[in-house]
Amino acid sequence: MSGTEGAPPRRPSARERVLDAIRAHEQLSRVELAAATGLTEASISTTVRRLISDGLLVETGRTPTAGKPRTLLRLDPGARFAVGVHVDATTTTLVLTGQTGGVISRTARPARASGAELGADVALLLDASGVDHRRCLGLGLVWAERSTAVPAELVAELARATSRPVLVENDATAAAVGEYWVARLDSRRSFIALYMGSGIGSGIVLDGRPLRGRGPGAGEFGHVCLQVDGPRCWCGARGCLEVLAGPAAVVGRARADAVTRAEAGLAAHPAHPVALEFAAVARAARTGAPGCRALLEDSARLVAAAAESAVNLLDVDLVVLTGPSFAASASVYGPAITERLAAADARTWHREVTVTVSSAAATASATGAAALVLQQHNLGV
Repeated sequence: MSGTEGAPPRRPSARERVLDAIRAHEQLSRVELAAATGLTEASISTTVRRLISDGLLVETGRTPTAGKPRTLLRLDPGARFAVGVHVDATTTTLVLTGQTGGVISRTARPARASGAELGADVALLLDASGVDHRRCLGLGLVWAERSTAVPAELVAELARATSRPVLVENDATAAAVGEYWVARLDSRRSFIALYMGSGIGSGIVLDGRPLRGRGPGAGEFGHVCLQVDGPRCWCGARGCLEVLAGPAAVVGRARADAVTRAEAGLAAHPAHPVALEFAAVARAARTGAPGCRALLEDSARLVAAAAESAVNLLDVDLVVLTGPSFAASASVYGPAITERLAAADARTWHREVTVTVSSAAATASATGAAALVLQQHNLGV
C-alpha cells in the first residue's frame, strides 16, 4: 500500500459518507443519516445493510419519535484498527486507533533507524492494547524530514516485519486528517491545518479527504513566497515563509544574539534538533523573556500574512494549528493569525474564521496516518 499521490479529486462514496457521518455523531438513525449525507433513503438502506453485513455497523436500540421508533446505528469499535507511526529526528510516536476515531493506545520511543525496529515497536503496541491483531488492517508511516524521501528499504522492511501493508504520508497532511478524525469534525466542513515541527507545512481537508495535487506537494504552506528577493530557501526558491519565519530561522536569530541565546538556554552552536531548540525559545517567551518573545512575534506576523492568503484562496472558515512547534507557541501565533484575519473578514468578506489549536498536536500525524489506512479500506472490504 502506498500514498495516493497524483490521484484526481474524488467525491466520497456512499459507504465513506455513511461511516464518516456516524463517526462524527457517534450514532444516527437511517433518517438522520440521509439528512447528514444528502443520500437518498434507498441508498442509505442499501449501504447500511452492507455495512452491517461486513461487521462495521451495529444497531444499538431505538429512539422514540412522534411516529415509528427509529433504530440507531453506530460503528463497531472493535471491528478494525490501524497503527500510525511518526518518525522524526529524535522520537518515534506510535498510535493505535479504531474506526470510531479514538486513540486506543500510544507510545513514544527514541527514533528508530530500521524497519525491523519499528516492526518490533508495532508488535509491542498491539500486544499492550489487547486488541485482536488480526483486525489491524495496516500501518500509516509519517516521515518528518520533508526535504528527503522516505527510504524505500525502510518501508519494505517494515512491511515484512509486520506482515502488513504500509501507507506513506507527509506529516502535515497526516496531521490534518488526524485532526478531522479525533475532533470528529463534520465531513462537510472544509479546513486547513497549519503544521509546524522543524519546518512549516499544511494539510487541507475537503469533504473529509485530504486535498492532493499531482504529487505529494499540495499544502506546502512553508514555501509561500513572502519576499521576492529574499534569502535562498532549502527548496531552491527565495523568500519562502519557512526560511523567513520558520523554526530554524527563529532559532538561528536567537542563537546569533548573546542575550536572547542566554534567555533560551541555547548553546553557541546547534546542539539539538531544530524543533527542540525552538521549543526552548517558546518556553522562554512564555516566561517573559523579551528577546525570545520578540522573535516569536516577528515570526507570527509573517505566518499570519501567509495564513490570510491561504484562507482567502481556499475560502475555509477553520484554521487549526498543529504539530509540536505550534503546540509550544500557539499563545503567540494563534492571536496573530486571528487578528490578521479579523479586519478583512469583518469589512469585506463577511465571514468568521475560527483559529484553534489541535487538542492532539503531539500525536496528530501518527493518528492521521492510521486514519488514512482506515479511510482507504472504507472504499470497500
